[in-house]
This record gives sequence, C-alpha cells and structure tokens, in this order.
Amino acid sequence: MTRATKLRGAGLATLLLLLAPACSSSPAIPADYGTGGAGGVGARGADGGPDSGAAGALALVGSCPDHNAPVDPTALIDDMEAGASAILIEGGRNGGWWAGGDTLSPNATIEPDNEAPSALIPNGGPCGSLHAKHVTGQGFTSWAVLTASLVVGQVDGGMYADMPYDAHIRTGITFWARIGTPSVDKVRFAVSDKYTRPEGGFCDNDATTATTKTACYDTAGIDLPLTTTWTQFQIPFGGLGQRMFGYPEKQMGPDASAIYTIDFNFYPSTVFDFWLDDISFY
Repeated sequence: MTRATKLRGAGLATLLLLLAPACSSSPAIPADYGTGGAGGVGARGADGGPDSGAAGALALVGSCPDHNAPVDPTALIDDMEAGASAILIEGGRNGGWWAGGDTLSPNATIEPDNEAPSALIPNGGPCGSLHAKHVTGQGFTSWAVLTASLVVGQVDGGMYADMPYDAHIRTGITFWARIGTPSVDKVRFAVSDKYTRPEGGFCDNDATTATTKTACYDTAGIDLPLTTTWTQFQIPFGGLGQRMFGYPEKQMGPDASAIYTIDFNFYPSTVFDFWLDDISFY
C-alpha cells in the first residue's frame, strides 16, 4: 500500500467556497481560443480577471490521514513517487503525464516539455511525500498545460490514442497543490470527457469559432486559488463548469463515465511555477 493511497481514509474538515471557473486550453485547441478569439475563450474578463463560466463548488481540505483507516487502492491515480511520467497502473488505468504549450510563442518555455516525470520536493511535501509533478514556464500566448491521460489503447490502424475511462462510481477528484515563486496564483483544473474531446465523436475538432457551439476542448473546470503553501483540494465533478464556447455537456460537470484527461491549464502570458501531488478519485 502506498503512502498516498492511505490519504483516502482520512477524516477531513471541509471548507466550501463558491468560485467561477476560468479560461483554459488544451494541446489541440485552435489557436484563436487562447488569444481572445472565439468569443474571448482563454482571454480576460471585462474586469481584467479571467473569463468565467458556470459557478462550481470547490472544497479545500487540509489534514493528513489516519493510516489505520480503510482505503480504496483503485481510487489512487498517482502518488508521484515512482518518478516516471506514467500514472499508476491501477483500476484499469495505464496513461501518463504530459506538459507542453502552443507553438505560436517562439520565446515561450516550459519545463518539462513533453513527458512529465516527477521531481524531488525541496524539504519534503505534504504528509511525508518526497516527489511531485513540477512544471515551470512563461511566455505562452495561447495555451500551456500539465495533463494526465487515464487510458491509452490501440485504435484502427494500430495507432495509440487516448481512450475513455469510466469513473461514474466516483464523486470527484482530490489532490495537493501549491505554487513556487514567481508564479501566477491561479491554475484552472479541468476534466475532459467524450463531449469535449474529439475522440468522443460529439464535438467538431475543426470548428474555429464559438458561434457554432460545436468546438472541442470546452472542458468542465474550475479555478484553483493557490499559494506557496501545500493545500489539498477535493473537487466534485458536479462542481465543474464549461466556458460555453463549445459542445455543451448534457449535465453539470463532465460525463464521469467517459473521462479522457485531467488537466491543469496555465493562463496565457503568465509566469507559472506549479507543484502537484497525490491525485486520486474519491
């Protein structure tokens, strides 16, 4: 049993905050979505803050677990301790972590770039953790992301591609996160599903304007309020909202029976230094 698996057994006090999800991107999102095109997706709101969509509930929790409590080992997505870019092979999942950004920003940088292994946490992490995902970058004008695919499989022609994962028995996702310095203090957490990924067959990957309401990558998500202190987030699927530029969900939040990726999106034209640890379904 891993250290992070035991996190599921903790009795945790919960603080509920109502926040509006902000803009985001994805590796295949059309370029104009991140620069104010398509109705301002990925742009700033009228008050200078992020564009927002439907409000969602964000729960912040903050205590380490009782290691004697019962746990569900199939809930753990990754405790980051193996060091590699692959997530844990658990519960039928076999995907991995990837980080990158748009190619429209020649002076932009992101580290890691492509596969995203874990990094050693200076002075240790939450609840005795030693390793976490760490992504730094700057200068992207359209999009940048840390993303985890849950299932990868072969499709027609023998090519490997992201496949849907059925998490309908789960309520949401929990993880620990913080920022370094200097860094923007908000990152958008999002979940893609069959309606927002082109592989699902519902949205139109060639749509370039919001007027069609068929574009892909209008993922359900929410802004994370981050500080330099490790914070544990517990986010229900039903508390995530779209930005209303693409193919609409049939319910509030993603379709948990067909999840493709878990995304941490960084705002355009910002400097980011993001740490992530112990991510799990609950």
